[in-house]
Amino acid sequence: MFVLTMYYKNILPKKYSESNSYLLLTRIIIWTFLICKVHSKLDQRYIGSMYGLQNETLVNQQRGIRLDVRKTLAIQFYKNNTKTLETYLPLTENKLDKSGCLPTDKFSIVLHGWIQSCSDEWAVALIERLSFYRRGCVICIDYSYVASSSYIRLYANFEYISEVIVSIVISLFQYGFDPSRGYLFGFSFGGQLASAVGRILQPQFTLQNIDTCDMAGPGFDPIDIDHSKAAKNVQCFHTSRDKGTLIYSCHRNIMLGSCGLSQPSVASQLHLGSHGLCVDIYINTFDYPFYALRKPPTECISFAKAANIPNDFTVGYQENFNKQVIGKIFVPTSLHYPYNLSKKELQLISRMNV
Repeated sequence: MFVLTMYYKNILPKKYSESNSYLLLTRIIIWTFLICKVHSKLDQRYIGSMYGLQNETLVNQQRGIRLDVRKTLAIQFYKNNTKTLETYLPLTENKLDKSGCLPTDKFSIVLHGWIQSCSDEWAVALIERLSFYRRGCVICIDYSYVASSSYIRLYANFEYISEVIVSIVISLFQYGFDPSRGYLFGFSFGGQLASAVGRILQPQFTLQNIDTCDMAGPGFDPIDIDHSKAAKNVQCFHTSRDKGTLIYSCHRNIMLGSCGLSQPSVASQLHLGSHGLCVDIYINTFDYPFYALRKPPTECISFAKAANIPNDFTVGYQENFNKQVIGKIFVPTSLHYPYNLSKKELQLISRMNV
């Protein structure tokens, strides 16, 4: 462990502070040791990819690494939780007319992760919740053809996918949609995409809200990106230490479970793992209260600013963003579905935390 620490410390960029270096060293070392450990079906996919990275030769990496995103990416439109249109690029005014979505509607865009699609159970559930609570037009962008390849190929196409999604969003604006009524949600790799899309749109267009769930870390850390610049209000939910980013630069960094690094419910939901549980917990915040601790837990190392938490503050999708609550927010989670704690349980934890 000492040798690994000294090795990685020497290769980290000099600009990082000691605190940031500690977090980044922890990420790299943990990833090194956990790469051979299987926790869930989702974990197996990641680990298989990592072995693929090691075994794939440079020639194979370079051959065909740029996949044809524009021809395979599907755009799915929903109104009242009913799919009204599935189409491909270019996104024309005629196609938008057929979608039933109006420029006066609020619009939500959902971006999935690696080895996922808009047909995944969590994506279907989120579209339903957004249709019920937020209403308006819900759009899921399905790039599963690219996402079904190895992680290194997906990562190599990150900028290209981002540019294609930006072109879709700009088409919506040209059709008359209002950026101030726009919301993006991204899980894992999709979380990094959501932030990138929001930042590319600046300064001409500024989206209102972006929420991300356990934004991917592998391939993206340790680059210190300011995700708060992606929209007026950016919330990032964190659930895992090995797959989620350790860059906490959103307006709100919501640290779920044990310091945002693991979830107690992995004991009852082994097929999801701490990473995959993020979207389940996020979807449950629409219907169940997830109360935040007013003070950071003593066991959680926090170099970033902790938010000033009002009484009975709950986290989740929030259309009316309270700009007074900015920073790290710690939200304990439970062993079983729906993974939230009652006020009484939270008070008990708070007393133990004094």
